[in-house]
Formats: sequence, structure tokens, C-alpha cells
Amino acid sequence: MKKRFFWIILFTIVATIAIVISQLMFGKNSLKQQQKITQDIARFEAQIDSLQHAIDSCNIEIERLKNDSLYKENLLRTRYGMSRKGERVFQMVK
Repeated sequence: MKKRFFWIILFTIVATIAIVISQLMFGKNSLKQQQKITQDIARFEAQIDSLQHAIDSCNIEIERLKNDSLYKENLLRTRYGMSRKGERVFQMVK
């Protein structure tokens, strides 16, 4: 009777351990899946940092365009080829 009880307990423990290991290896929340999720989180955090840097750069540009008239004038002259009224513009051809 004691021997039979021992084998039943031993089988139950081994079966439980096998189920736990199989869930860790192949289940919905397996170790491989958790590792993939951790990598995805790291990738998304890096992307967030990059996008936040771009937003900060755009906000600085907006503030300069709102407040710095010399910056606006330089931008209009260089990027859009504009000039002041009555001003002569010479273009150099290479």
C-alpha cells in the first residue's frame, strides 16, 4: 500500500513537472514568446526616442520661425529664392 501510494505521488509530481516544462517551452506565454516581446518592446522604445527627437527638432524649428525674423528672411532667401522689394538678385551659373 505504501509502495503504491509512493508511485502515485511520484507519477503526479513527474506529470506536473512535465506539464509545467511543456507550457514554458511551447505554451502561449513560452520563454521564446516572452523573449520576442521583450525585443519588440526594446525596438519600440528606440523608435519612440527617435520620434521624440524628431518632434523636438520640429518644435525648435517652429519656435524659430515664429520668433526669429532674421532666420525667416534667410530661409526665404536661400530656400525659396525670394528677395526684398527693389533689391537686385544676381545668380551665378556654374
